[in-house]
Formats: sequence, structure tokens, C-alpha cells
Amino acid sequence: MRDEGFVCPLCGGSEGEVALYLTPPAPLSDAERGEPSSIDRHPPLRAGEGGRGGEVHTYPLLRCITCNLLRIHPQPTDEELAAAYSDTYRPHTRPGLSGKAKGWLEQRSVRQLWRLLGPPRRVLDVGCATGDLLLAIRRSGNPNVTGVEPGERAATIAHSHGLDVRVGMLEDAAFDDASFDTIILSHTIEHVRDPIATLREIHRVLAPGGSLILWLPNGDSIEARVLGRRWIGYDPPRHLTTFSTATLTRALETTGFRVTQIRHEAVGLEWVWAFRYWLRDRAPKAERAIAPLHPLLIVAATPLAAIGALTKRSGRIRVIGVR
Repeated sequence: MRDEGFVCPLCGGSEGEVALYLTPPAPLSDAERGEPSSIDRHPPLRAGEGGRGGEVHTYPLLRCITCNLLRIHPQPTDEELAAAYSDTYRPHTRPGLSGKAKGWLEQRSVRQLWRLLGPPRRVLDVGCATGDLLLAIRRSGNPNVTGVEPGERAATIAHSHGLDVRVGMLEDAAFDDASFDTIILSHTIEHVRDPIATLREIHRVLAPGGSLILWLPNGDSIEARVLGRRWIGYDPPRHLTTFSTATLTRALETTGFRVTQIRHEAVGLEWVWAFRYWLRDRAPKAERAIAPLHPLLIVAATPLAAIGALTKRSGRIRVIGVR
């Protein structure tokens, strides 16, 4: 099946073929979860199947037949996206051990990338959520940090930590040319409606010789191939575009960046969520029972993720580009 109404933001191609049909999860009932249900407590359950009860919205994921970029089409409406980023959106509300594990990973990333994040570099995090990564940079010794976050609740949390976070999209902030030396897009580029326009704006506000650091799902990964519609890297409707290393490299080069590093990370997160989604559909009470073990399960699944990292086909990648 081809959709000729499709327009690829990367190459301008006008034809796409359906790669998958993606479906957000049916929420657990109040009785099963023990709290008010919300599809946003966890990333999407699965795709291409109806879920348990109720009408489920399906989003076609199209592959551009010219450049292979993956893109949800038709795009979700603003109303659908607003519902998907409700106040219970999990990346903004990680409690307990899960939140501590996320903080440890961010601090490790700061140490690894300190040459790009340390003073006197001016650092901008686009889609900074509650500002945890900016806080880690500031605590490590660089106060020159700024964020942009479209979610008002997440931005309010960041403000409570004394962070300079602008509410809205990057273009809304209207920064001057060459305002920053390092810009971060941590699991952000897949969320924006026009990733090429976003990269062009980043190029404008980044100083010559400055660095762009991206973390994102890899659509050409072992996880994407093996887990298929249960791979959380697709995350409909929030993830509007799914990049591979090839399509991301093309996007960066098109917008004036030179790719200097592609790092394939070994994190068992995707394998654990796929298992939990499979279990939730068949034994929801069991899935709820193992939820507190989530961080430990991620550690246990890390050897699976290491296979992708060693073969340079992992589900999560870190890419560095230079202006």
C-alpha cells in the first residue's frame, strides 16, 4: 500500500509505503492497576493489534520509498498530541528507583561528555523536560545552562530548581544567532513535527564549531527488527519520525552538520518494555506485580542490548554533530 499524500521532510519524496500500523496501548483498568488508569503512565503497549476493549486509534507508519525515513502519516492532530503528553507522561514523573537510575545515567553521560558540556561552554537542552540533565551539568560545575520545554508542567518543575527554561518550542524562544556552544537533543528529535526545520534552527543558534548531541531510537536496530510493533522506539503518537543512522546522518548533513560520532548504547530498557507489554496483554495482574522490578529487569536484559551495541545496531544511539 502506498500513500501519495505523503511528503517526506528529509528528501521531499511524495510517496511512502506502509511499514507498520502502530496502536497506542489500551490502559489497564483501575482495578488492575490500583489507581486511575492512564495510557501515559507507560509508553505504548503495542501496535497493529486492537488491545483489550474499547476503540483503539491506529497510526500508519510510512517508509519513504526514496530515502527510507519512517514517519507517522497522517500526522496526529494537536489534540491527540496534547492528550499524549498529559501530566502523567512518564518521562516527566519517574519516581523511586527508576528516577534514581535515570539520574545516574545522566550523570554518567555528563562525565563522558564533559569536554562538550563543561565551562565556559554555553549549553542548551531542547526538550529538557524537568531539567534533570541540565541540573547534572550545573552540579558538575557549569552554570551556563538553558532549556526549552513545550510542556508547562515539566517546565514549572525545572523552574523550581532555579533553571532558565523557556516554555514553548525552540523557534518560540527566538535566541540570537550563535547563542550556544553545545546543544542537546535527548530523545527529542523524534517528537517534533518538522525535524529538518528544527535542525536548521539549531544550526542558526549554535556557534561555529559548536556541537550538537542527540540521543534517539534507532529504527535500523536489532530491537526494532526483533520486537517489531512492541518496540518502544515507535511510541505512537508521540514519536512522529523514526530515524536510522543513515537517515539521521543525511538529515544532519543536509542542515550543515558534520557527524563525528555515532555511539550504540547497551540499555535493556526496550527488551523489558516489550516483555511487559506482552505480559500486560495476557496477564495484567502479573505485569503490575513485576513493575517495581523494572530497573532490575533492565539490568538483566542488558546483555541482549549489548548484542546490538557490539554489532552497531542497538535500539538507542548517541550521535554528535559539529557545526
